[in-house]
Amino acid sequence: SSVLAPSVLLAPLTALCFKQATNMAALFVITLCSIICVAAGFPVLSLSISRAAMQNFNSSVSNRDNLATTMVLPALQDIFKQAKYAIQVEKGDLVVQASFPDTQVDDDCNHKIEAEHPKAVGTVEKTSFLRFGTANISWHGATVFVDAELDSQLDISTDVCVRVGKKIFGHHCSQIARKTVGIDVLSDGQTGVGLNMTAYNAHLAVVNGTWSLVFNFHASVVGNVLKWRVDKVTANNCKIKILGITIASVCGTIERHVKDKVQVLTDKVMTISAPNLLKKLEDKINTKIGAEVVIPLKLADSSLIV
Repeated sequence: SSVLAPSVLLAPLTALCFKQATNMAALFVITLCSIICVAAGFPVLSLSISRAAMQNFNSSVSNRDNLATTMVLPALQDIFKQAKYAIQVEKGDLVVQASFPDTQVDDDCNHKIEAEHPKAVGTVEKTSFLRFGTANISWHGATVFVDAELDSQLDISTDVCVRVGKKIFGHHCSQIARKTVGIDVLSDGQTGVGLNMTAYNAHLAVVNGTWSLVFNFHASVVGNVLKWRVDKVTANNCKIKILGITIASVCGTIERHVKDKVQVLTDKVMTISAPNLLKKLEDKINTKIGAEVVIPLKLADSSLIV
């Protein structure tokens, strides 16, 4: 009878050892990945809380989201003061939009002028960065944790309706003709842009043996037109001819009216649709919008609460 070579006898054992080693390596990688993912998650690693605040949190069911937002916001603001957390804003990342009620521009009977459906659009002119504490912007109660003052191109588009009339018997104004034309009013200035944080479904729970604040993270982009360069307001496409008569005063009237009413656009916080910016935020903090966040709690001047 033939004798099997040692290599043949050891082959099954070698294969088994290799399979076990492969499984152990895979388990090690999975474990290491889970540790890294937790460590590299939401940047607020712990929060201090007093026992009175814990009792208030547990008793105020309807106000828990506001309380949680108030607890997390200062810590998140401190984090975004750091240069490494700055978020780059590029052209196309956001558009600030607002609409306003119809406005009577000129009430003269000879040519009554009304701006209908005015809309304002602001776009970023050049690349900048969002951080906290570098811009002095009033957000009127919005829970903003990172912001910037950006140079913007501002454009108001409106339909201008001109009615030509004539007074009858010295007092009644009778309309003879009317015409509506689209007009763009162009300028530039500064727009405040910020990221607003809100906690949803907030509650306290014991996680891994430690009392923790648990909530779903939500963020939105808000904008605030800060100021216009009023001296650069120019109206285009406003040469209107009705019944063979050119209403030459429309351009100047529109420009003067915009300059007079410039404050209508300022100090008004608006929500902005800016998915590119929110994606950059998710990448920066390694947390998806809507994801559940768990932050361990510790009593003020004490250790973690267990």
